[in-house]
Amino acid sequence: METIIRTDLAKMKADIKAKSVEQRFLKNQRKTVYIVGDRIMPAIDASYKHFTNREDLRILYAAYGLARGKSFSQIENHYSQAEHPLKKFQKSIDRITEKYLVLEEVETVNV
Repeated sequence: METIIRTDLAKMKADIKAKSVEQRFLKNQRKTVYIVGDRIMPAIDASYKHFTNREDLRILYAAYGLARGKSFSQIENHYSQAEHPLKKFQKSIDRITEKYLVLEEVETVNV
């Protein structure tokens, strides 16, 4: 038996989906007129939470893309690789990637 370290992409993808559902909810809550449904939080709080979640979601999506073997320019393709703005979030991306690392037991076959 050998232990390998891998990224749990399924959990990362589920967290991305959960945050994007929350973003759609917050988009509706930050409206001041023509709100669909009941207001649960004040519009200013929803606007602030929407702003912070947007940055978190961007970093999480970048970490997911890097874990799948893509480069920054493939993740957000309207920037070149040399001066990509995601490079300033590299520490946050690394911290999120470490959060989703799991140890997995793999059987080895001796020949």
